[in-house]
Amino acid sequence: MRRIWRVLSLIIFILIIIGVIFGISLTFKENKNKSELQIFSKVQTKQAEVTEFFTYGTSLNFTCKINNISQDNYETSKLILSNGSDFEKEYKIYSSFEDDNIVLTTSNYINDAIDLEEIEPGQYYFMIRLKLNNSSNPKYYLLKNTSNYNNIDYFTIKNDNKISLEEKEYQKDKNSYSCLKLNVEKSSIPDNVYDIVIDAGEGGDSQGATYSGHKEADITLDYAYSLKEKLENQGLKVKLTRDQSNTDTYKERETYSEGGRITTACESKAKYMISLHVNNGNSDFSGVEVYAPCKSNLNFATELAKNIVDKTSIEYSNVGKYKVDEGVYVKNFSNTEIQTYANNASKNGYENYNITLDTPLLFTIREVGGIATNAFVDGRNTNYSANKYYNSNQGIECYQIELGYIKTDIEKILNEKESYTQAISDSICSIINKNH
Repeated sequence: MRRIWRVLSLIIFILIIIGVIFGISLTFKENKNKSELQIFSKVQTKQAEVTEFFTYGTSLNFTCKINNISQDNYETSKLILSNGSDFEKEYKIYSSFEDDNIVLTTSNYINDAIDLEEIEPGQYYFMIRLKLNNSSNPKYYLLKNTSNYNNIDYFTIKNDNKISLEEKEYQKDKNSYSCLKLNVEKSSIPDNVYDIVIDAGEGGDSQGATYSGHKEADITLDYAYSLKEKLENQGLKVKLTRDQSNTDTYKERETYSEGGRITTACESKAKYMISLHVNNGNSDFSGVEVYAPCKSNLNFATELAKNIVDKTSIEYSNVGKYKVDEGVYVKNFSNTEIQTYANNASKNGYENYNITLDTPLLFTIREVGGIATNAFVDGRNTNYSANKYYNSNQGIECYQIELGYIKTDIEKILNEKESYTQAISDSICSIINKNH
């Protein structure tokens, strides 16, 4: 008899557990449906057409348009992130007009738009809130992906969150909606995803700048190991583009092949990249230079340069070309360089690349940034293999640090490695902690 009661008690207990789980599931589904109902009850049937969206570093960027909105009728606009119930956040959005269409972009800077690191777990919708002169109430528009770009999966730094931006189909009140939805959930970081990637410049058949027996390739690799150790001590997951296992066999023309520096960096899905180099040049040149991507907020680059100068005996570079601040440089293609590429394409029988004055000249910055930095190496120039990530909408925020000039600064570079790499590590940790 006792045995029968035990079995019955166990069955009752299991049924109660199933009931609780079922109840929680129903409640969650009901809350989810209520949230969706609140979202879809206030949006227009017409949607904002997303023509481009991408991540750069930790920043999510949108460009979208809404048809038949004249400039004369426009007042204000905001980008809204909402879960449909108890959370709503406003972001600035910038407007321009093409004919009677309004074009909206999240930021003038590719690294300073929507910070993905600060969004808490949950399910969210992006909407445009538009106030027009001829309407007393604002209008809301969901964002529909009309671009050629795929969904985004992003893993946060340290917080162990996976963020998915994906297109979802909905049918509400006989209206069909296709909109971008943001899902943030707790998730361990995959083995092949990193926070930071460190690129040791040159290597293999390219030794880079040399002087008095010292080689740039050896110096940058030594620095890369030191910096990696310091960042890992801060809890960051770090990838090297080359190390002792592949540096001797590395070939410059295989930069974009499997195992090449650019491919290795892009495969890491890191948020930030530091590319380490040593400058060549005559004895009139000296000092540290930090090269930053164009169309970016230069706060991080400025802090990198300042920390290196403060913590070592190196000074800011005395070179004025491309300089935008003390120790900070932005190097884009010039008209002359664009014409050189065009001439080379014509001579070798391939279609010229789409290069503009906003295209970064340094390939380390350009080619890991995807569409954010106008990456273009797609294999048409057969001297190099194709960068299979050139058209990616998930870009790595990259800075190239020229540690100094090999002829004038070599002793400082060799003797102050620990101070240099500590300064770089501190800058990276500072920008991560400050933003997130």
